[in-house]
Amino acid sequence: MRVALAVVLFAILLGLSLLHFQWARGSHWPAASEEALARAAVGDGRRRMPGQIACLAVSALLLAVGLWPLISLGYTSEAWAQRVSVVIAGAFAARGLGGFTPRWRQFFYDEPFTTFDRRYYSPFCIVLGLAFAALASGDFGK
Repeated sequence: MRVALAVVLFAILLGLSLLHFQWARGSHWPAASEEALARAAVGDGRRRMPGQIACLAVSALLLAVGLWPLISLGYTSEAWAQRVSVVIAGAFAARGLGGFTPRWRQFFYDEPFTTFDRRYYSPFCIVLGLAFAALASGDFGK
């Protein structure tokens, strides 16, 4: 079960990494325009996507976090490896929960981002946080 979870997490985060890589290359998929993509993916009022370096940085971070579940399979009983998974779980959970706070809405208010965030992005981050927490559990899927 632990291996299956690691593979699923890797596949999901690899897909998100590749999407951010494509945005760094100038793609505005899946939106009709760069402005529509910025409104749907960023939501802070901007009409252009973040720059190439920012998109590449997010892409690299998502790839690294996506590789972690596969790497951690070799260190399942190591406390430091469990701590790394807990930190990643906490980051995703914080992002997910933060998306439901009024403070978050002060910074990210543009539609359709706010609707997508409440319906998809934040709940998905919570699920990723729970999945990384399960991965960090020493008893999971032995």
